[in-house]
Amino acid sequence: MPYQSRSHFLISLVFLFLFFFFSVSFLPATTEGGQEQSTSQKKGQTKEEEKPARVRTEGILVTAPSPEQKPLASVFVIRPDVLELFKSKNIAEVLSFAPGTYVTTGSKAEAHVKIRGLDNDKSTLLLDGIPIYEPYFNLYNLRTIPSLEVEYAQVTKGPSSVLYGANTMGGIVEVLTRRPQENSLELRTRLGPTSSFSFSGSGTYVSQHFSLKLATSHEETEGYKFKDSGATQLFPNTDYRNNYFSGKVYFFPGQRSEILLQTSFYDSAYGVPVATAYYSPRYWRFKDWQRFILGLGGTFPLFKSGTLKIRTYYINYYNVLDAYTDATYSILNWESIYKNYSAGAFFLATVNPRTNHELRFSLNGRLDKVKQQASETSPWEYYKHNTYSFGLEDEWKLTPRWHLLGGLSLDYLQKQAGGHRTSLNPIIGLKFRPQPPIEFHLSYAQKSRFPSMRSLYSSTSGNPDLKDEVGRTFEFGTAYHGWVDSCLALFTSNYRDFISVIRQPDGTRLYVNVGKARIRGLELETDKSIGDFNIQLQYTYLKARNLTENRKLDLIPTSQVSLLLNYFRAENIALAVWLIGASKAEIVISNEMVNVPAYVTANLSFEKFFRSGSIFLKVENLFNRAYFTEPGYPVSSRRIEIGFGFHTGL
Repeated sequence: MPYQSRSHFLISLVFLFLFFFFSVSFLPATTEGGQEQSTSQKKGQTKEEEKPARVRTEGILVTAPSPEQKPLASVFVIRPDVLELFKSKNIAEVLSFAPGTYVTTGSKAEAHVKIRGLDNDKSTLLLDGIPIYEPYFNLYNLRTIPSLEVEYAQVTKGPSSVLYGANTMGGIVEVLTRRPQENSLELRTRLGPTSSFSFSGSGTYVSQHFSLKLATSHEETEGYKFKDSGATQLFPNTDYRNNYFSGKVYFFPGQRSEILLQTSFYDSAYGVPVATAYYSPRYWRFKDWQRFILGLGGTFPLFKSGTLKIRTYYINYYNVLDAYTDATYSILNWESIYKNYSAGAFFLATVNPRTNHELRFSLNGRLDKVKQQASETSPWEYYKHNTYSFGLEDEWKLTPRWHLLGGLSLDYLQKQAGGHRTSLNPIIGLKFRPQPPIEFHLSYAQKSRFPSMRSLYSSTSGNPDLKDEVGRTFEFGTAYHGWVDSCLALFTSNYRDFISVIRQPDGTRLYVNVGKARIRGLELETDKSIGDFNIQLQYTYLKARNLTENRKLDLIPTSQVSLLLNYFRAENIALAVWLIGASKAEIVISNEMVNVPAYVTANLSFEKFFRSGSIFLKVENLFNRAYFTEPGYPVSSRRIEIGFGFHTGL
């Protein structure tokens, strides 16, 4: 069922032309003072010279330039220059490069991330500070977060700050999109095999008291090819079409304050490939998969040197899943509809009662409502959750070398029909910096995760008496920032009351708290620049055990490695080669142990810059290896794409 590529191509082209026309018409080519300025003059200025540094509303943490300065957890930041090198369409490929993460693609054609061995439903995804997950399943799909406007992405692992709110047991993926820096217009396109193409555009307007950023993209393909017994063939039902739009409006009442209104709309239609082995065939297609986000908030001064951050948001999901009787996709068996939404708000504040203390508070609240229909003849099902969290955190500078940080969060789940769950989660961390290049940290935290609506209320397997999952983690880390940047983290975590499905004597299934697990490991990061060359190396070792069944946790390789080699000469060329490898893993499918073989995959990108644009070449799976991250769902064979970009200051 391929899409009509020509019509979509023309629609995208017309849309981008109109976008270009209106952007050029409305964006004046003057500076804030009203004087014209050439593009070369703008390029010669630093960001600080163009515009004074301001607060940032999008991020969660309210103090310090970056979370790495906190003694609580290990944080890996994927910088803007690395994002540009990867030329990725979404953040799934980007997160594969981070230590401690393992991205898999399988059922429902979704890309899920495991952080330090914990499944996708146990971590939290934040997009500009807004928690993004499907409220019924408690899952998020990395493929629905386009890379188009991502400024940087970071993964927080282990004992994370209590300011993030509830349900962060498995870690946090935080994605921040770009802020407008200067009046500009950017257009991009890329072409690939199997009738794949995409167009994107963005425009910004900046003034002293107001800024605007708009971005849009269209992407489609007839699917991807994979290797099977030495032959390359198209993987049926892997076609998709994506449309995306985002807008951000900033108002600046003062130097230490800003107001942000943002919105985004993601619309997709795609096929769900039938597993090549191990699973019964399912002939599914998402006729519609839509997500609409609206956010309003701001950052304001609090007392003399404190900060208050306020955010409100609304997220609406509309999904239509069609199931067909066979691979012809001509006879509809049933159609399932999901109409879900989430609304929430959070308040974050920091105050400095004394010069050696920094006190931080957070208050989070979220309402999840689900309306779904299994088929057109089935009744509508209604579910709702209210989740609240209060966090208190104090950073105490004992001496210039020793910092102590402690925190406590009270998380509360108001379930359907009046039930509730309460969890109290402490955290403490100690940071020692004997001299500027070297630092150490030691931390402990308890984190919890509330059950999903599906596990509590499903008509076929739900259990309203489930307890929340709980984990306790110790972490020791050290970092050196000198002739080479390097970080090492050692950690051990114990988990109880993991939720899983069991088959009962009558043949039905039921969610129960039966699981215990222990995960131990280490993460190593190194980063070295020599002239125009840069090398980044990450290694992860995990010993992840399912203590209940005395076996390894599903789909967790013992060792993972990622390596990036790149050469960059400003305004000339950029060349990058990156490798990602994982040792073998295993998973139990229908009471059978299935092995996932080890693999190493290499990718390459080359970009040539011109005065107002660039052309690039990207090769995925450079050596055309056959491998998979989940059994039955092979990864794409070698894939070559070319792209063009145009950028101008206005």
